[in-house]
Amino acid sequence: MKTAPPLWPAIALALAPAVLAQGLRQATGGSGTATYTHQWYPEPSEEVSDCEAKLISTLCDYKEPLSGTAVASSGKKSCWEYCNKNPPCNFVIFVAGNPYTGSGTCWVYPGEEFDEGAGEPGCDALSVFDKPVCAGNATPTSGGCEATASPSALAEICGYPTPDEGCFSSCAASGGASSCMSQCVEADSCSYAIFNPHNGNNPPYYPGTCWMYPSGKFDESKAKTCKGEPEQFVYENPCPQPRPSSSAPSAASRTSSSGGDNDSSRPPKSSEAGSDQNSATEGQDSSKKGEDDDNSSTMVGVSPSGLITLGLTILMWQNF
Repeated sequence: MKTAPPLWPAIALALAPAVLAQGLRQATGGSGTATYTHQWYPEPSEEVSDCEAKLISTLCDYKEPLSGTAVASSGKKSCWEYCNKNPPCNFVIFVAGNPYTGSGTCWVYPGEEFDEGAGEPGCDALSVFDKPVCAGNATPTSGGCEATASPSALAEICGYPTPDEGCFSSCAASGGASSCMSQCVEADSCSYAIFNPHNGNNPPYYPGTCWMYPSGKFDESKAKTCKGEPEQFVYENPCPQPRPSSSAPSAASRTSSSGGDNDSSRPPKSSEAGSDQNSATEGQDSSKKGEDDDNSSTMVGVSPSGLITLGLTILMWQNF
């Protein structure tokens, strides 16, 4: 005897579309056909830059830069500007990140040339650009000392002491040797500088600390023997600021010269003092002589007959 299959599975399948439609209407709040909202993504903002760079190649991968040289970038042009502001930078790689905003990562390789053999071709995840050219050749040293763009180390040493004042005001963070020399040139007083890189391989192109020595010369005897790679790079100031001339006349000397011989506060010379004393003595003698002359003239003005008459008058007055 054959048993008929149960009818409830068939009934459930028949009612399923109606149940789903009812649930959809309740969820959307209407009886019409459901509509789907697509996700909105921002459009990349247009970049504005005074720099241009030629696209050399597109790659899937390339050797990663050393620590401290990969920086976040808002776009390709921002990457070009970063390369231009951090010499020596002969090429730059932009690693695409967010396709909707155009942002990504900027890889720079200071002092290196692009090695096509070190890359993996086949896609455009990495965009390799030649050295950027910016309007007016704008660099961190434009209008100042161009020699700081690619400084040449005077010595590569270890263990050199800090400036005498103990780095209170003569030490600063620096993005590299070039940045260190720019700070030295702009300082009020900087004879030479020592750049201390903060990375494993110790090249002078990466961030570190800049020690600026306000006076004196580099003394090699103060350096210690390196146990490995050099840890400090010494640079002389290529564009020292002019110093005030020590031969300039002082304020006191200028006042004295401008007053000339009419300056009453200047003590008299010995010869002048002697002349003044002689003049004073002669004046006193002249005045005394004048008094004597007056007395003499008074006596001389009285005649002998007048004297006799005066004497007789006195005698007559006594007798009365």
